[in-house]
Amino acid sequence: MTNRRRTGIACIMCKNTIELPEYVGQDYDGDLLCGMCGSLLHIKLDKSEVKQYKVLRDRYEEWKKEERLKSLQETAAKLRRK
Repeated sequence: MTNRRRTGIACIMCKNTIELPEYVGQDYDGDLLCGMCGSLLHIKLDKSEVKQYKVLRDRYEEWKKEERLKSLQETAAKLRRK
């Protein structure tokens, strides 16, 4: 059996892959920040398997609003250029 280190997990809020830092080993119990939506998550890994997953700070709705605003601003900028 090969011990392979997990390199990332999917954020339960936005589904983005959170790359695990070097300090996260096969057995880890701690916090991770999603670089995409900004939510703070607490995970527990046991032999690289996710055993527990908890949202400590939910920024998903705020992130969705920011993404929507960016999209509207980009659309407005394109229309002004025409």
